[in-house]
Amino acid sequence: MPAEVVVDLTAAEAAAGTAKTVAVPPDGTPVMIYFPPGARDGMVQNVELPWVDPATGATSRRTVAVAIRVVAPAGAVPPYGTPPPVPGYLGAGYAAPPQRRFSQRAKVVAVALGIVLVGGICLVPTLFRGSDADTTRNAAGDVTTTTTTPATEVTTTAAAPPLDPAAFQSSLDAADKELAAALGNLRKATTPRAVSGAADAFAQAVQTQASTLSGVTAPAAATAAHSDLVSALSALESELTSVSSSADSRSVCTGGSASAALSRADAAADLRSAITALAAADPAAKYRFGSFLPAVTKDQNRRKANGTYLSRTTGGSGELKIDNGNKVDTVINLVKSGSKKPSVSVYIRGNKKVTTGRIKDGTYQVFMSSGADWDGKRFSRDCRFSKFDSPLKFTTTSSQYTIWELSLKVQLGGNASSSEVDPDSFPG
Repeated sequence: MPAEVVVDLTAAEAAAGTAKTVAVPPDGTPVMIYFPPGARDGMVQNVELPWVDPATGATSRRTVAVAIRVVAPAGAVPPYGTPPPVPGYLGAGYAAPPQRRFSQRAKVVAVALGIVLVGGICLVPTLFRGSDADTTRNAAGDVTTTTTTPATEVTTTAAAPPLDPAAFQSSLDAADKELAAALGNLRKATTPRAVSGAADAFAQAVQTQASTLSGVTAPAAATAAHSDLVSALSALESELTSVSSSADSRSVCTGGSASAALSRADAAADLRSAITALAAADPAAKYRFGSFLPAVTKDQNRRKANGTYLSRTTGGSGELKIDNGNKVDTVINLVKSGSKKPSVSVYIRGNKKVTTGRIKDGTYQVFMSSGADWDGKRFSRDCRFSKFDSPLKFTTTSSQYTIWELSLKVQLGGNASSSEVDPDSFPG
């Protein structure tokens, strides 16, 4: 078969085995190939090598066919019974393969094993594996080899050459962009379920980018920092799994609180250290990474004044007196039957009381949300969602109107039961 590279071996080298440095096309990259004892004139070995596009830094693979030409001393007969070169085989001047000395029924498997050495990494390819062969010698002295199991070819991969600083920075920028988008989706989450899903998606994005960067060969000056960066990203992936669990337990309820929790994690601190080390690895390149990582953010404890109306529709005479005997702040929503939005929504601080009046006649379902840090629309941490099982009916006549009193603290013997509500279906 045609070959792109021809390696000359002396008869002694072919018999004993040797290593040769070869400049492989298309750019003449030097690669050391080891030929074990028994190499024959005319053999061709396919060597799979990585290829990095100098323009884009994209890594791919290409196969280089390397032919062996055994060179005999002047006037000597070529080794292994090889006939003189035949024009047109491997190009003019290349030697033809040895003549077959086997019968028509024989199946011969010629094996060429090689060791590819690139950048000090040694890869030993096994070209044929799992072959059972019975060898016999007939009366004429010919050797017959019968193969009972088809040979299996195993592909070998050599280490990719280091990227230049510009290509390496492009790889960092691409990973940074993907992770910034994942963090943006996390910050937009407004319910615990959405936070959990976004945190899981963020973890998957981190895993993908860590895997991609681990396959990049960094410039020599950044090798150690690059390795630490990949390790730190893997630790961040585990931390995001913890954030997802916190959302499931409703310790964090919004993307803002989840992002703040992530910013204070040890994994985030380790990643910042790895980013700093990477930037200092090569003063000339000043590698940049980690714009997606949120700055250290403390938990907030935003609250509304007691009795603040978040929404209110008036027009009646009904009253609702609420006693919040719990320590946590709570929002009470009165939702009229058939509606998905509250007619009255009032904020009650922990251990405080509120009386709201001018409630229109009608039947209302009472929904409650509680927690810490009111971000203007919802509690961002330690959130709980529930409703009273029985509705409240308000009626006004010429002589009387309805007044309801609610105690939010669980009491033995209380006459109003409540049930949990899915945050995604909570009115507000």
